[in-house]
Amino acid sequence: MKLRGLFLAVFILFYSLLSAQSDGILWKISGNGLTKPSYLFGTIHAYCDKDKIFTDDFISTFKSVDVVAMELNLNDFSTFVYLMKASMKASEKPISSFLTQNETYLLDSICHKILGDSLVNLDKRSPISLLSKMYLSDSIIGCSPIPLDFIVAELAKRNNKESYGLESPQFQDSLLNNIPDSIQVKWLLEFAMNIEQAKLDFKNLLKAYDSQQSKSIYEISFRTSPEMLFLKDVLLDNRNKNWVNYLLRNIHTKSYFVAVGAAHIAGEFGMVELLRKNGFQLDPIMIKFNK
Repeated sequence: MKLRGLFLAVFILFYSLLSAQSDGILWKISGNGLTKPSYLFGTIHAYCDKDKIFTDDFISTFKSVDVVAMELNLNDFSTFVYLMKASMKASEKPISSFLTQNETYLLDSICHKILGDSLVNLDKRSPISLLSKMYLSDSIIGCSPIPLDFIVAELAKRNNKESYGLESPQFQDSLLNNIPDSIQVKWLLEFAMNIEQAKLDFKNLLKAYDSQQSKSIYEISFRTSPEMLFLKDVLLDNRNKNWVNYLLRNIHTKSYFVAVGAAHIAGEFGMVELLRKNGFQLDPIMIKFNK
């Protein structure tokens, strides 16, 4: 009986360890006739300590591939030009035209508190761009955040890797622009009325990322990003399928380091599951963060 109990305890421990290793933000793609592995990396668009993640082992893995594929080719100058113009483009109707007097006062006070600016000066932005600007501010994040996507692009340039954009900036811009302004304004007001919750949400997202739990990141994204629920198929599922289809056409001739938002990793139609369904083996690689 004691031997059986010991065996059961060892089995449970082994299963627990196996389960703990079945998630991650960095994945090795192998099998299905590949002669050289590729890798899938989930980025986060606001991070405070890039040096913690980009360890010697991470960079060694990065250097082993032929092509770096990102959502957008951030090493393409025309991409930057488009993004710059898009950020300055005025919306057709000012945000204030959708607001009551009390809502205008509330949003103006939040703009002053978080951005040190008035709603008058920000009124011509699209509601979703103002929401992003506030959400990614020092006041919410607790630092001057940097998108890890830009660091990946810099690593690609520094190591003379071919860079590829899985999407055009025009396509990405169209995704959110197709959401009616009235709905975007609603999300903006919900944020303004729940600032402390927004801080907590980001803290939980960062905790899940640092714990390398793509499943938790996926779940938190739906709780904190209303557009995910509103357009899940457009913002996540369909894009994942398109990216995987691109890899299916190219991954056997060149090895890839694919860097996309971490919310695209997990889920029924996440990239890990889609690649597995197409015959590839996906194994998480735990990053041993620099201290």
